[in-house]
Amino acid sequence: MTDHDEFNDAGDSKEHFSALGRNEILAILKTTKDLSGMDMRRANLTKMDFSGCIMRKTNLSYAILKECNFSHCDLSDASLWHANLENANLTRANLEGCDLDYSRLRGAVLHQANIRRAQLPIDLMPREAIMKSVNTGDPITKDSF
Repeated sequence: MTDHDEFNDAGDSKEHFSALGRNEILAILKTTKDLSGMDMRRANLTKMDFSGCIMRKTNLSYAILKECNFSHCDLSDASLWHANLENANLTRANLEGCDLDYSRLRGAVLHQANIRRAQLPIDLMPREAIMKSVNTGDPITKDSF
């Protein structure tokens, strides 16, 4: 039996997994920077510092990540689908294979980020605006290209 097991009314054990919340993530960050594979979907993590963290294959879909610091963070193959990354710092982040589709990137900085094979939210933000931020460090705006 794991920490996540619960018992139903009949007394049978059943697996129950839920997404981590802000306080649980803060507690984990006190002991490690490796958050790989964790489920943080829909969490409000506004203004948190994830700089230098390893977050490979982490589920951050629908998370509120406004003004978060992801500098030098490994987010390879992570899901940031529909995440709000407004004004986030993704400087030198590894976003290889990351799903950023439908994410909000207005004001985010992706200076020298690795976006190879990343799914970009080009329906919401022109690719040129994203590339300008990667190359110059300017925050992303719709009219920044």
